[in-house]
Amino acid sequence: MAKRAQAGSIISVLVILAVVFGGFWFYDNKVTTGNTIVNLENKLDQQGKLSVSEERQLEKLAKVNCKDVQVPYNDDEAYTEQEPYSEEVCNTLDLNYKLERGSCIGYKDNFIFEDDPARYSCTITNLDESAGIFSLKIGFKIGNNELSSTQRKYIYPSSSEIFYAQELAEIDSCICSVAEIPTKQECETVTKSRTVTKYRTVTKYRTETFCE
Repeated sequence: MAKRAQAGSIISVLVILAVVFGGFWFYDNKVTTGNTIVNLENKLDQQGKLSVSEERQLEKLAKVNCKDVQVPYNDDEAYTEQEPYSEEVCNTLDLNYKLERGSCIGYKDNFIFEDDPARYSCTITNLDESAGIFSLKIGFKIGNNELSSTQRKYIYPSSSEIFYAQELAEIDSCICSVAEIPTKQECETVTKSRTVTKYRTVTKYRTETFCE
């Protein structure tokens, strides 16, 4: 009895496998038949004729009932997103300062005693929180000529430096101008966005000819 039951189970399994594989073969055969018909029809449209064996094959297959079906499949689809990111942005800025011009004192001829030279002074006050080297052009103008020099001084924050000039000559006017201002870097972290490409799996459909 046990052997008969075991044999019956084996037969049942074989029957099920035969049905499943037969179904796969049947479906694949139908799809192949439909594709063959489509290929022969396309060839006939392109060349205007078929070989004798191809005509017979097409006539035989034409008797088969075919229809187009939508078959699902998976595919990768690209899409874009705005992705935030952080970036440090730095700006170069001039140091804040104040320029004060002194009195322009002309040359004085004392005859017997030592002459007094022309004198001039300018003061730069560093109003910034950073230190730096300031360059100042200072001197005198005599007619169309200029007697001047560029002086450089390192000035600490909230500090002042005086720039001096003097000449033993008759002058017309005094000159005082900042030639170069030190700079500093101010940086901050800002949030920006950039476009990134990503991929996702989607279900699409393709047309296949199914024949019975």
